[in-house]
Amino acid sequence: MTFKQSICTLAALLLSACQSHSQPQSQLALLQTVTPSIVAEIGSAVVALKGGTAPTLAHNVFTQSPQLILTQGQSNGGMENTALSALPISTFELQLRSNTCVLYYPKANKFVPLHYATCTPYIDTSK
Repeated sequence: MTFKQSICTLAALLLSACQSHSQPQSQLALLQTVTPSIVAEIGSAVVALKGGTAPTLAHNVFTQSPQLILTQGQSNGGMENTALSALPISTFELQLRSNTCVLYYPKANKFVPLHYATCTPYIDTSK
């Protein structure tokens, strides 16, 4: 390997190390408190990430699990001849990124910061 090739290789390694280090680490999280404004903000974040209309969310969203699974096609009367596997399902995660609570949409690899929410790191106690 020539000196020029060695310098180019070293520069490429340093550049890739800087880029991988500069991306903020994410950690699954839970909400500390849930208020109507936080629920509305999460609904707006879902629309910003996925489109459509804001979903109806439980009053305790993201307090027990860092994941939110939304399905479409469920009527007031239940499933009505529709297999669960045929329903469109969207999964979202509540994450901490650089001490900011965000809603992450893995399917699009996008997230929206939540300005009113306060999160704590999620600790999986099932293991």
